[in-house]
Amino acid sequence: MKNIKMFAAHQAQRIAFVHHKGGTGKTTSCLNIGGWLNKLKQKVLILDLDPQGNATTGLGVDLKSVDASIADVIFDRAKLEDVILETNSGVYLIPATLGLLETEIHLARQLNPATFLREKIESLDSHFDFILFDAPPGSGLLMINSIVAAENIIIPLDSGIFGYETLETLKILLQDIQRKQGIEINILMALLKSFSSSWSDSGFTRNIKKWVEEFFTLNALEGCRVCTVPFSRKIYEAQHSGLPISHYAPLAKVGRVYRRIAKEIIGRN
Repeated sequence: MKNIKMFAAHQAQRIAFVHHKGGTGKTTSCLNIGGWLNKLKQKVLILDLDPQGNATTGLGVDLKSVDASIADVIFDRAKLEDVILETNSGVYLIPATLGLLETEIHLARQLNPATFLREKIESLDSHFDFILFDAPPGSGLLMINSIVAAENIIIPLDSGIFGYETLETLKILLQDIQRKQGIEINILMALLKSFSSSWSDSGFTRNIKKWVEEFFTLNALEGCRVCTVPFSRKIYEAQHSGLPISHYAPLAKVGRVYRRIAKEIIGRN
């Protein structure tokens, strides 16, 4: 890995991958969309905000080798540009470590705790085409900071009953953030993570996709498209290799799906 060399580019589009429930595929979606954006000639920065550091390891970075992370930036021990790494895929990364666990209390003491990250990240806008936030689960200040900093969000969902039962809570949380922060949150799309083909054959995934589309329409979240991402073991193999699917198995079915999603995002930008 090597540190970033700053360069001129267009104003970055910021996107946060958000759900307060764990296990919905936030990190997987963030890494694989980010990888394809990179392959499609976009300059991409991924900001890992989960103390588990899965986006960091998923891009091939050994957590033990990280000298400084986003936690050091939050505690004013390092500058944002000094903690950025270029990974083997060409995607840039602001890594996370367990030190993030200590930042919630620090953020709560700030004058504007929900806008802390937005004010920090603005200095990088001119250097990237896309800045992607891998938000942690829950509804704490790290998650709220990622939403406020990005204003554009993608909602990953799993195809289980608990996945869509939490949508109402998520909607209330997003509306509360909009009201308190005076921002408009733009939901780009929902990504529905399907199970294996046996689940799909039963029609379960299809029925949940229909339910989610109706939910977004009925709850004033129009314009959000629901994309289904197929189950694939290639995703886990790619994660173990420290590469996005775009760089590990771009021609796999799931790789082609993520490519279409990335191209749609570029088109919207």
